[in-house]
Amino acid sequence: MITQISGFVILIVVWSFIKIRSLLVKQQTKEAAVYGGLMGVSAVIGSLLMAGVDLPSLVVPYEIIFQPIGKMILGQ
Repeated sequence: MITQISGFVILIVVWSFIKIRSLLVKQQTKEAAVYGGLMGVSAVIGSLLMAGVDLPSLVVPYEIIFQPIGKMILGQ
């Protein structure tokens, strides 16, 4: 499992490095920063999922924010 996770991270890092360099050559620094951040988050989440860690649903924060607003609108 460790080799799979290591291979996954190495693949993500190499792919990101190539893509970020191509964006920087085109002088797209903001896009390169956003791409790097998203790929970093993806690498962390992917590694945790491959390791079998139970991650909370991504819907929960939106429920916490929008549920009171919805109840207020519906008058419940």
